[in-house]
Amino acid sequence: MDGGARFSLKLVGPFGFFTPAGVRMEISSKKAIALLALLAVAPDGERTRVWLYSMLWGSRDTPQAQSSLRRELSTLHQLLEAHDAGDLLTRSTQRIRLDLDRIDIDLLSLAMGATARAGDERSDFLEGIDLRGCDEFEDWLRDQRARLDALRQVAFPQAATPLADAHSVFGAPLPPQSELLGAHPPRLPPKPSVAVLPFIHLGRPEEANWLGQGIAHEVGMTLTQFPQLFVVSTSSAAVLVQRRLTHVEIARQLGVRYLLDGTIREAGDRLRTSVSLLDGQSGLQVWSWSTEGRRDDLFSLQEAVATMAAPQIWTQIDLAERHRILRQPQLGHDSYELYWRANALFRSWEREPVLEALRLTDALTATDPACPLSAGLAAFCNGVAFAFRWTGDPAATRRRAIIQYQNALRHGADNVESLGYVAGTLISIGGDLALADRIIAHALSLLPAHQPTLFWGGWVDIATGRAARARERLELALRINPASGVRAYALTGIGIANLFEGDNDAAFAMLSEAAIHIAHYPVTIAALAVAAARRGDWGTARDALARLEEAGGTAADTLAIFQDPGLRAMILAELNGVQQRAAASAERR
Repeated sequence: MDGGARFSLKLVGPFGFFTPAGVRMEISSKKAIALLALLAVAPDGERTRVWLYSMLWGSRDTPQAQSSLRRELSTLHQLLEAHDAGDLLTRSTQRIRLDLDRIDIDLLSLAMGATARAGDERSDFLEGIDLRGCDEFEDWLRDQRARLDALRQVAFPQAATPLADAHSVFGAPLPPQSELLGAHPPRLPPKPSVAVLPFIHLGRPEEANWLGQGIAHEVGMTLTQFPQLFVVSTSSAAVLVQRRLTHVEIARQLGVRYLLDGTIREAGDRLRTSVSLLDGQSGLQVWSWSTEGRRDDLFSLQEAVATMAAPQIWTQIDLAERHRILRQPQLGHDSYELYWRANALFRSWEREPVLEALRLTDALTATDPACPLSAGLAAFCNGVAFAFRWTGDPAATRRRAIIQYQNALRHGADNVESLGYVAGTLISIGGDLALADRIIAHALSLLPAHQPTLFWGGWVDIATGRAARARERLELALRINPASGVRAYALTGIGIANLFEGDNDAAFAMLSEAAIHIAHYPVTIAALAVAAARRGDWGTARDALARLEEAGGTAADTLAIFQDPGLRAMILAELNGVQQRAAASAERR
């Protein structure tokens, strides 16, 4: 995407289209400028002819509109050809496409951490371009200008007060790193600890997965807002439930004192939810409660369950002061199923489920375009697909991720879960990590124990060289979510932090286990080679390098995540040293 000479398109402020040499292409026709803008804002740069002429010549009859579009496109193509840019515009009988893979667009840099040009912070989208008689285009233009204004209002200053550290979240110093390895069950934290199991939907097995997990997740998120509790991720509990473990076994493997279990029964448009609080050591019921609610008001139902459960776990919580919901009911009933189906699919971290999640999030954002949860999840799924090159057009996938995460910021600057998706998206697509760090700080100031935010915050710290904080955040994230689908990636980050801190034995242990599960992830394998070499284990180092070569990985793949120049130089030097030693050893044999 970033290779070769690139054109630049300026849509904020006075319009400008520039060659790679910086020469402005003089485009005087407002309709031609509008055409370029309409194509540029589409994630894949493509629009149908029917859509374009209806936007710009909608007041004319169809033959006249078609003819006007053909003339405008022909004139625009001739102008582009004069600047050796004719191939940027592809015209077919049905569609028109602008090659966005070769163009930098200023609008996509907003909320990416890029510095605005002087004066652009007060400029309009397509300043001075208003087309009388083109009502559809004018409506579109107003929407784009409103989007621009909303993005400018998004700001994430560093938290005014120090963020909660792992000690305060866990209730004690974190256990030794060795307890993260193998099947070692976590120890109980000193705080009352709880995991919410997926609720069982009786009578409708086709909905048991998404609805039961969705309600459990929402209840767990609400309980996380009580700092007196240590709440383990519902996704980890779901993994163990699928293995058909007993309640006592689940509590032991998660390292929690209590389990919150529930069932859902339907009667017409009513849902009856029954909840039980179980002692994790004995499996006995401590407390039970039930409530009814309308099926189309699931958020209120979840809120009621969490409100009643929390004081039973920790009786000294002052509900009137503490129960402040950070996440508002922004998912409509029709979107609820789509959201949770997509949410469950991407957690497999496999190609086909993630692509199915992408299809669902497309429908989700079409239904609820102003919902930050929808936009954040759509951005994240696109970011994952881009990072692993799982789509046919990675550049277009990246642009979709940018557009959706901009929407998430516009509509949910205080939505903790959406912010976690946004931070993960920035890392996946190579965005500005200083911005990602501010987003993470803001999210953790709202909810210190949010596991996805801690995970992505740890990786931002790895990339920028803050080893101690990275290690703490990733260890805490794994303690909150022991059966996380990204466990091997968290172990990789902890291992790299150990390398930075000079603890080579601990680094080797973490990276060795991570490599079992993500055997061809370049960052893990390259870091394992360095850790093995530091310990004098040249056999393992050579094997890791061979595995890296098999996967088609290079030093550049590893270094791409590190933005600190000193770190990049250190890692490159060590990798080169391992490669030279391995080559010399091979020659001697």
